[in-house]
Amino acid sequence: MQKLYKYLLAFSAALIIALGGYVYYVVTFETGLVSVTGFVNDYTQKLEADFITSITNICQNLSQKTKIHLIVVMVQNTKPYDTGVYAARLLKNYDEAHPDIDGAIIMLINLDKGTVNMEILPRIQFMFPLSYGEKILNESVIPILNEADKAARELIAGGKSRDGANEFIGRAILEGVRAISQKITDEYAKQKFTDEMIKQKKAAEDGARVKWSFSLWFYLGMALCAVLIYVIFKVRMRIRCPKCYYKLKINEETIEVPEKEKPGLTIEVIQCNHCGYYDMKRIVTYERGFYFGHLYEVIKDVVKSYYRKKKREYRKQKYDE
Repeated sequence: MQKLYKYLLAFSAALIIALGGYVYYVVTFETGLVSVTGFVNDYTQKLEADFITSITNICQNLSQKTKIHLIVVMVQNTKPYDTGVYAARLLKNYDEAHPDIDGAIIMLINLDKGTVNMEILPRIQFMFPLSYGEKILNESVIPILNEADKAARELIAGGKSRDGANEFIGRAILEGVRAISQKITDEYAKQKFTDEMIKQKKAAEDGARVKWSFSLWFYLGMALCAVLIYVIFKVRMRIRCPKCYYKLKINEETIEVPEKEKPGLTIEVIQCNHCGYYDMKRIVTYERGFYFGHLYEVIKDVVKSYYRKKKREYRKQKYDE
């Protein structure tokens, strides 16, 4: 029994240690990030109101033009995180909280370490690469921050407060934000112009393709027109003499009038006054309402007549040979 009691005691101690470690992780790492509530987030109270207003205006104009958010975060330290990891987590959380934006950039200033880190969402790095952001930091921000650090040391050595160097910090951030905003605006305008040109070129190509391409209905219509022209030609040839091709004289005489359930009979007399050609045909007729119902017979009769004519011409040719 005592052995079981020891096991339970050891298991309880291990469980308490694990839960304590989890709580420490959650409190330290998950809640250790500052909340980003706007374009300028100064948790050190170092920035003057005029600088905050100017930086905010630049970031707002950039957001309205490009839907890209430039966020400035200034903290005393980033413990327990490394500055780069801290900036990356801030950017990730901000992107998840703002799904309607096209991109975001975090500029993080760690005063204790005297470092400036920039994180850019990958989807806008084709327009504003991280290398260019680091170049702006090295040329526009870090030199002024070095001046701020030098001025702060001189003030402390003279027995004064280092708050007198805060103007350098505000000026450094303002210059960096202004340079980043200008670069993004220029690249966005170029990209927008390029997209518009590609769109117009594609529209012109699509228009040309539509202009010279035809649908299936066009070809069906052309085939129907060809059939109608052929039928008209056959009808025109039918009233021409098969020997001399002069116009025939056609007389029709109705022998029986067609009724609803009984076809009629018409005698068609064909004669040519030029060469004396003569022919007589018996034609079965129907009421007007029955013509569409007997369309198949009419078409079949036309086809049979055509092949009979070809057959007669073939026999005549063989006979002459």
